[in-house]
Amino acid sequence: MLSLSKKVYNIAGFPRAGNTLLGSLLNQHPSVMATAHSVIPDMMYQLEGARLAGTFQNFPDQGSYDSVLKNIIPNYYKDWDADFIIERGDWITPFNFDQLTKYAPNEIKIVVLVRDVLDIIKSFIDVCKENPNFHINTDYNQLNKSSLYTDEIETKCDIIMQKEGYVDRALYSLKWLIDSDNMTNIKIVEYNDLVTKPKEVLNSINKFYGLPTFEYELNDLSQFEVNDVTYNDDYLAAPLHIISTDGIKDMESDTILPDSVVRKYSGLEFWRSK
Repeated sequence: MLSLSKKVYNIAGFPRAGNTLLGSLLNQHPSVMATAHSVIPDMMYQLEGARLAGTFQNFPDQGSYDSVLKNIIPNYYKDWDADFIIERGDWITPFNFDQLTKYAPNEIKIVVLVRDVLDIIKSFIDVCKENPNFHINTDYNQLNKSSLYTDEIETKCDIIMQKEGYVDRALYSLKWLIDSDNMTNIKIVEYNDLVTKPKEVLNSINKFYGLPTFEYELNDLSQFEVNDVTYNDDYLAAPLHIISTDGIKDMESDTILPDSVVRKYSGLEFWRSK
């Protein structure tokens, strides 16, 4: 494995749970570069497909294959000028966590951001209201309406919560981590704590990662940027990675979910009872 003179740690967890906000805050730290949503888990998944293909199976040189995987993370970040890389990525799915365990360049430390599921749903519905070409809207528009027995809002909530969607995958991945006793060096951070007591939460995250002490600016924030690159949210047809720059605040939703949705998706915050 290539030597890497910096530590690479991780952020994972739920959508609409403060990932971009936390990344922007951590990027204030002079020893840190926090990443956007990382492509590395996808790269490793694609390489797994190559391993399962006929060419590899015909000549299964596992050692050389592992050498490539071990060097993906060090190679990707070798030119990043920081002592700590805090990489946001989907690392807590069972497959990705196994890959990280095998091929991380240093000990694993993952902050997992969580939020009430109903608040995540409301946040996505708010995005739908303002952005007609957002994928949840387009998914809904493609449905045969004569086959539906729920109204538009409930159907969109079901799309948000569909099997193997982003929220579903985050939920089952965190439950798998907990049930399989993989919570060593995992720190759960509640969105509500991040936005209501950010100084306390940031200090605890600093301590968890082993970062030097730093006083974060909490009132005059910058949009997320790293390596002179910003998110291209035009691709997503919605400004999913824009934060409020005039202070940390909970962007409360005025969306009222149908009672049927509340009944269906209440009480899914299992991590609080563990």
